[in-house]
Amino acid sequence: MIIIGEKINGTLKAVQEAIETRNSSYIAELAKRQADAGADYIDVNAGTPPEREPEDLKWLVEVVQEAVDTPLCLDSPRPETFAEVLPLLKRPGLLNSVTAEPGKPEKVFPLAATYKFGVVALTLDERGIPKDAQTRVEIASKLVEQGAKYGIREEDIYVDPLVVTLATNHTAAKVFVEAAREIKRRFPGVHIISGLSNVSYGLPYRRLINRTFLVLGRAAGMDAAIIDPLDEELVATIWATELVLGEDPYCRNYLQYYRRRESK
Repeated sequence: MIIIGEKINGTLKAVQEAIETRNSSYIAELAKRQADAGADYIDVNAGTPPEREPEDLKWLVEVVQEAVDTPLCLDSPRPETFAEVLPLLKRPGLLNSVTAEPGKPEKVFPLAATYKFGVVALTLDERGIPKDAQTRVEIASKLVEQGAKYGIREEDIYVDPLVVTLATNHTAAKVFVEAAREIKRRFPGVHIISGLSNVSYGLPYRRLINRTFLVLGRAAGMDAAIIDPLDEELVATIWATELVLGEDPYCRNYLQYYRRRESK
């Protein structure tokens, strides 16, 4: 599974304070810990107001790139921010995200093509997040087809069927799984991704819910997740799930993970 480290996010109080005070050592340490834990990408999200976001995101990118060589996942709802920050990137990564809202694909996909970035595609449009799986599949299909017009390959698109919290919708995970399975059937080359912790927001014992959802999502084709790579039990669940699903010949990856963990 492709792991995107979630911890550099300005909506988190400690990160917000670090951005405001330009505490580079705190951000650098967060990046290093996630990279050392095996993150394939580091998500970088300023989470600040639109008038501040480009400069804050530029600062974050500079600090993180100085600290680690791990590719970045630029996280912003504004294509204009991507356009300002992308020239600073030292290597291709991911743009998080594009939606089917009018005007968004036409702005994000050309940037991804120019800088050779992958794209996280959210299954929402001007109507918001659909309640049913079929509409999410239709939006995903539209985004994949639009991306192809700009030369974005299926394997460079990470479709997020958008799980919402079970606290407000008890069928949220079920709908995600149904949508993920059908999207993967239609477009075998795309990745399926999730902001995993959304599923448990507002509920107790969140880590249990997150791990359970990860297993179900992985079985439905989810092969990427925005998670806390420092959560050792969650990461262990990833390796165990791939083993049980028959995706780990001779148990190599699971045993390698176990040895790394035991040697700490």
